[in-house]
Amino acid sequence: MNIRTGNPRGLSVFWFWRPVLFALLLPLPGLATADETLEEIRALADSGAATLAVHLLDERQPTIPSEQSEWLALERERVRIYRESGQWQRLASRLTGFPRNMPEQAVRWAMTERANAFLKLDEPRRALSVLRDLIWSGEGEGDAQWRRRWRELVMISYVRLGLAEDAYQASRQFYQDYPPQNRHDRVLRARILLMSGHPEAVPELLADEQDTEAGMLVLLAQLRSGSRPANKVMQAGLRHLRGKWVEAEDRHHLWAVIAEAARRSGDRLTAANALEHVLAAQTARPLPAGLFDYNADSLWNAYVDLATFLGNQQQFLIGDDAPWFKAADAAQARQPVRARAYYALLMFKGQSTASRERAAKAFTGMLRQRSRGAALVETLFLEGKQFKEPADIPLGARLELVDIALARQEIERASKLMASIQQVPEGEEAFIWQLRRARILVLGGELAQGQQTLHQVLEELKPGQAQQLDQVLQVVFDMQTAGAHEAALELFPALQTLTVDTKRKRELYYWMANSRESREQYPEAARLYLKSAMLIDPGAMDPWAQTARYQAGVALARGGLYADARALFNHLLRVTEDKSRRAALRQELQKIWLLEGGRSGDQSAAVTEDDAVTSPFQASAVSPPAK
Repeated sequence: MNIRTGNPRGLSVFWFWRPVLFALLLPLPGLATADETLEEIRALADSGAATLAVHLLDERQPTIPSEQSEWLALERERVRIYRESGQWQRLASRLTGFPRNMPEQAVRWAMTERANAFLKLDEPRRALSVLRDLIWSGEGEGDAQWRRRWRELVMISYVRLGLAEDAYQASRQFYQDYPPQNRHDRVLRARILLMSGHPEAVPELLADEQDTEAGMLVLLAQLRSGSRPANKVMQAGLRHLRGKWVEAEDRHHLWAVIAEAARRSGDRLTAANALEHVLAAQTARPLPAGLFDYNADSLWNAYVDLATFLGNQQQFLIGDDAPWFKAADAAQARQPVRARAYYALLMFKGQSTASRERAAKAFTGMLRQRSRGAALVETLFLEGKQFKEPADIPLGARLELVDIALARQEIERASKLMASIQQVPEGEEAFIWQLRRARILVLGGELAQGQQTLHQVLEELKPGQAQQLDQVLQVVFDMQTAGAHEAALELFPALQTLTVDTKRKRELYYWMANSRESREQYPEAARLYLKSAMLIDPGAMDPWAQTARYQAGVALARGGLYADARALFNHLLRVTEDKSRRAALRQELQKIWLLEGGRSGDQSAAVTEDDAVTSPFQASAVSPPAK
């Protein structure tokens, strides 16, 4: 049945199916028990439909006063779903309002889960606040196991905060009371010993562990305790990288140790290479907290240190760029880290702006070719202290960063970077580049700069350049989509001036009207719609003219000019034979009749069965060019 059209023939179908539909929606007798509800929700979540499971929970979970035990059972399942699907923010928010009139064990369970969620969200201070309240309140029967968990989470919070001495003191008492029982306990204790400057006991503690993280911790302990020379630790780390026991996603753990060992042994090339691996993977899988202090500047310094060392060997002079570029170009194919080091030094210390830009373009181009190169480019140029503002980043690097951001659909970041690029890059066609810049700025919210760029583009165009005007119009459509109608309206007059085709002019009037209507300037919108309809011929009733007149009528009605709107709709009724449009026109007339309180007595507003159809008349029935 099509209820919208009021087709009486559809009633029998609807009423036939209604009892069946209601029967499907209502729970069958005996099937909606608490246990079976919980089982169904758990099965949905375990099958991967976590969102559907939570939706069912929202429907089935009873209110607390009436069914406390059932509510709590379902709440535990909700927390499990959030935890296993990694929805830590939702979990923490949900448990913030956990009722305190629940049994003590339930409250402690909920608050412990909340503290753990804060740790997963990297908010250790908030976790500590919850844990301290729990520790002070937990003195009742059966609290021993809870207290062990709370104290463990406190240690983890100290580690996340970088409070090495606090973590060490807390761990001494903790492991005295609860000796390490499993791998998790031993690895946590080893991390605390290392970050607090007590590496000697780590190798024995982890002697039976064979995973990547444990191997990294043992090598780091040998390095920092001095029980193994730095170059031997570096070589061992490189050998381990070839081992089958090293998980691919955890290789940067070993690279972190290799970087430190290489620096201590004076192997500048290996140090720079290792830091590239560490920082390239750092965004996706951060290193264990508190063990290393690597950042973008660590790698920049390693590059410059390596290049300076190599340059001194070859007696290159800072300021004489040619030998540096020659060496960098020669090293690209077989010694890429060495080449990137040369380019990095030239980027900072090149004699001219042209040299520095050339080096930056070569440097970023090489980085993009390596595995996870895009992440490394972002880390180096956006997180280091070398570049405080986007405008400080070399132009070649900024262009790469824009492309990376667009590829990841990070439009706001791309827009901020693009806003800092004023000149057309070398080798780019000015019109295409400025248009691309304007579009990125508009979509990223930098509307003022986007509008200014479009004005500059229009100033360079000449009347009759239809293809270029179409391309500019697409960006104006982006403005309208973003709700920047005032900015779009300021551009339309220039577009009209440059347009020589009458058909295109009336399209422009239509879109000008669209912006006026969006700003609730209904009389002006109606005027422009009618101008679009009548520009070629005042009496035109072609499909375009009908669409524009229809939109004018809608705008007039919204502006309270009912008589004019009625006249337009009635005129359109007399000339159109299409059923869907006739139905829409009659519906608009009926709206006007109702808005006027039914005073006119005009029977033309009625929608007859002959006119009723599935799809109402819309502007899309005769569409202007697609935006």
